[in-house]
Amino acid sequence: MRALAEFALRSRLHAIGTSMVTVLLPLLGWLSTVIVALVVLRYGIPAGSLVLLWTLLPVGVAFHLFADPLPITMLLGSFLMAAMLRHTGSWQVVLLTALLYAGVSILAIKGFLVDFIIDFLTRMELQPNLEEILQLTPLFAFWQAIALIIILLLARWSQSALYNPGGFRKEFHQLRLSPGVGAVLGVAILACLAFSEPWGWWLPLFTLPLVVAALGLVHWYCDRKNLSQGWVAVLYLSLILLSEYRNLLLVSLAALAMADAWFNIRLRIPTRGTE
Repeated sequence: MRALAEFALRSRLHAIGTSMVTVLLPLLGWLSTVIVALVVLRYGIPAGSLVLLWTLLPVGVAFHLFADPLPITMLLGSFLMAAMLRHTGSWQVVLLTALLYAGVSILAIKGFLVDFIIDFLTRMELQPNLEEILQLTPLFAFWQAIALIIILLLARWSQSALYNPGGFRKEFHQLRLSPGVGAVLGVAILACLAFSEPWGWWLPLFTLPLVVAALGLVHWYCDRKNLSQGWVAVLYLSLILLSEYRNLLLVSLAALAMADAWFNIRLRIPTRGTE
C-alpha cells in the first residue's frame, strides 16, 4: 500500500492514472477510493476533486452497464470524509460524517441497490425475497460506513508513513469522542434496544463511531502497558467471527467509549514513568 501511495503521489497524472486503472481491477477497485482520499489529504480538495472526476468516468460506465451504485457512493464518501479530516483535523467529525453519509446514501440509492441485488440473485438462480432485502438496508449502511472508515484509515496511514512517520499511530491512539456526542449516540443505541422492531437493525450503525473510538483506546492501552498485539487481534477476530454475539460486543465497546468520553480514561491510567 505504501509503494502504491508513493507512486500515485508523484504527480497529478500519476494519481489520476493509478486511480482510473485500479478502479477497473477485479476485487481491487477499492484502491481507487484510497487514492482519492490520499490526494485530498495530501494536496487538498481541488486536487482531489480532479482525481475524483476522472475516476468517476469509468465508474459511471460500469454503473451504466451493471447498475451497481455502490462504487459511486464509495468514491464520493471517501472524498467527503477525507475533505472533512483535512479541513477539521477531527476524527470525531469524520466518524459522524461516515454514520450520516452511509445512512443517507444507502436510503437514497435503495431502489438501485435492491434492483441490483435482485438481478444478481436471479442470475445466480436464487429466489430473491424483496422484504428481506429491504430489511437489510441498515446493515448495508453499516458495512458501507465500516468500509469508508477503513479506507480513510488506510489513506491516513499511507500519508503518515510517507511524510510523518508515527503520526497516524499517535493520532489513532488519542481518538476520543466528546461527552455530548457520546451521550447522543448512547441515547440512539438505547432507542434501538428499546424499540427493536422498527429500529433494531440500525443498532450497529449507531455504535460504529463509539466502537472505533474504543478500538483507539484499546490500541493505546496495549501500547502503554507493552501488551502483545495478539490481544488486539483476538478482539478483531471476535468482532468478525462471533456473529452471534456481535451486537453484545459492539454495545460493550460502545459503553467503553462512552465512559472514556465522560471520564477520559487515558488520564486515569498511570504512564510508564509513574507506575
